[in-house]
Amino acid sequence: MLQAVWRQNDSLPEQVLAWMSEVYEESGEISGAEFCELWTTRTFSLARSAFEVIRKSVLDDTGKRIVGDEFSYVSYYRDPESGPVGVVRFKSAEVSTPDWTEVLGVVAEGVQEFVMDYYGTVWPVCDRHSFGLHVDYLHETAVWKCHAGPAGGHLVRALDPSVRL
Repeated sequence: MLQAVWRQNDSLPEQVLAWMSEVYEESGEISGAEFCELWTTRTFSLARSAFEVIRKSVLDDTGKRIVGDEFSYVSYYRDPESGPVGVVRFKSAEVSTPDWTEVLGVVAEGVQEFVMDYYGTVWPVCDRHSFGLHVDYLHETAVWKCHAGPAGGHLVRALDPSVRL
């Protein structure tokens, strides 16, 4: 059943394992289709929350407004190796895990693409180097990273402003 929703080669994050335990405690054994639906519904809910965090960040940084019109659907497709996979898409960014950190990173990448396409501008930008920032991950935290500088890059800030590095 897990194969139907988890496409990564890595182990599952603690947050996802804890959620899965809660589902099992509340519902007992459920079908693969029911689990896939719960998984994708949770992913979609996290993605909507992540969108609000990133939308506010864009507004605070640039004064530009972002709407989630291209983001408001859940899609399933059949992977030849793992069967049905629940996917949440925003622009070309795609996520299929109910892990807050990954969802936040993927949504941020989708919003970056939207800002570039719609406004023709780079967001966010490193204050020190004036280069666009990239999503990266550090200790289960989604971060903005600048690839410039003599050390080959540096962390700028967490994507979620409530998280301090």
